[in-house]
Amino acid sequence: MPVLILARHAKAEDDGPTDAERTLDAKGLAQAVEAGAEIAERWSPDVAIASAARRTVQTGQAVVEAVNAHHGDSAETGLRLRLDESLYQGGVEDWLDAIRSIPTGSRCAYIVGHQPAVAEVIGRLCPGFGVPESFRPSSIAVFDLPDWDVEPGAYPQPQLRYFHGV
Repeated sequence: MPVLILARHAKAEDDGPTDAERTLDAKGLAQAVEAGAEIAERWSPDVAIASAARRTVQTGQAVVEAVNAHHGDSAETGLRLRLDESLYQGGVEDWLDAIRSIPTGSRCAYIVGHQPAVAEVIGRLCPGFGVPESFRPSSIAVFDLPDWDVEPGAYPQPQLRYFHGV
């Protein structure tokens, strides 16, 4: 059974040269490392996609590095982070396109982006669960799927998890 993990980037600095260039703050870096370790151990994604904004790249890279360390892989031979420009300031349809791009043989995929889009995607995938009222930085929604052919609107209820970065 494949697993889909949708994530909001870890806590970022309030300011940067541009919004896209904002970086993770100290707490966010700790959250990203904590999330990466747990995601690597529990689900070990074989696909990782991130918005091209710096804070999502940093969050996603922490997951990729943890997965590669867990498997003893190098950056050259292991999991790589794929950047998706459309996830930065993109909407639900952009996220659904990213989900559709996951190869059918994948065991687990991780996609990291921004609010409010990620919460809206959760609500679209599983209308019975709805849009989470609070999807804080460094939150994930984990969907256990029967296969990758599940249509939006028919996803099972996700498990939500928040990483504190302590």
